[in-house]
Amino acid sequence: MRSLISQPFTSTCLSGLSGFLRRFWPNKKPPFDHRIALDMSSAVGYPMVVRLSPWQSATPFAWLSEAEGEPLASGAFLEPPGISWNTLMDTHGGALTQCMPEALRVAINSVPFLGVALAQVAGRLSAALELATSSPLLLILLVDKGLQAQWSEQTLSAALSEKQATLCGIIGLPDTRASAKLLRRCQLCPMIQREFIVLKRALHDPSTTRLLRHYPAPYVKQLMFLANYDGERWPGLLLLMDDALTSSRAGRGSAWLKEMLSDTQRLAEANLEALHRVTTVTGLQALHDRQVTSFNTRMGMGDMARDAALLEKRHGPYPSPPLPNRGAITAITSWKGLLLEGRRMHHCVGSYDRPVALGHVAIYHLHLPESVTIAIAPQGHQWGLSQAHGVRNTQPSSEAQQVIHQWLAEQADA
Repeated sequence: MRSLISQPFTSTCLSGLSGFLRRFWPNKKPPFDHRIALDMSSAVGYPMVVRLSPWQSATPFAWLSEAEGEPLASGAFLEPPGISWNTLMDTHGGALTQCMPEALRVAINSVPFLGVALAQVAGRLSAALELATSSPLLLILLVDKGLQAQWSEQTLSAALSEKQATLCGIIGLPDTRASAKLLRRCQLCPMIQREFIVLKRALHDPSTTRLLRHYPAPYVKQLMFLANYDGERWPGLLLLMDDALTSSRAGRGSAWLKEMLSDTQRLAEANLEALHRVTTVTGLQALHDRQVTSFNTRMGMGDMARDAALLEKRHGPYPSPPLPNRGAITAITSWKGLLLEGRRMHHCVGSYDRPVALGHVAIYHLHLPESVTIAIAPQGHQWGLSQAHGVRNTQPSSEAQQVIHQWLAEQADA
């Protein structure tokens, strides 16, 4: 069989020819479509070639698949060929995207699973290319909507003639100028498709949009965090999120921040003035540690049996452990045991009485190879790890973590 892999013009020739043709077509793409071939035979298990039009063509990222010279399928607008963007970028040294505007590259790099669709839309509709610069997140959500609804080029072109507030309504967000403004300011980061649901939930939440209304440069990670956070909100929270979500501090990501905020608010017992002054990770850690010390000291100064009796009066009997003990892992089985665990480990697990009573968590203790407090939580039909902390909230060793994960894996298989 003759080879279907053709060599494109060199970059210099292609650029020169494009310039020559634009003298006669000054505001349009040149009318040639020199497709670049990708041999997909090894991926599909039979001879197949996919030919794509590069950005510098009359029909950017239109494609045609062939088997032994016979056409199989094709696509031109909101019709990706099912090849990952990274695979395309590894082909022919970037010839497919030569002269693609940087704003569009940035948008595609944040959502490469939409790469071909974004390139097809922006290559045909000038309004879409403009939106890649003025409001790239809005363009991404609009193209995702168009793919799901199988919009034609005419449908999307008509939509792009509307105001950005109207476009917000089309993609399922509040159709307001405030929504459009927030999307225009929002900085991109790598996303996966299911996160679009979380993102839209955040943008529907008035408490989130109010918090970000005057923030100069909100970013996607902030929206993701706020969508899954239902605790106290204050202006300094945005600075705290910046410190936690964008710094290189080991272990200081969104899960850590959510956990620390939850613990701090629970320990504060509705007295949140100190929290409202926090704007940094260091400040939050210091406040949390002070509250833990105060809580455990207060519990130690009184009659622990009496305090445990008060918890039983408030919540009822301590819940039965959901998983059996194994080796060095034993369950906490009483309210007094819960208070003692927090006191001896110098952290705040003693304040987890309400989550324990509601069945949201169950507490265990690992004795060897070191002391670790383990919190497990329901995850579907099983119990999974929620938290694991050593003395004073230190990170457990890799050996201890291995013991914990092995215990949970055995329970899941049982």
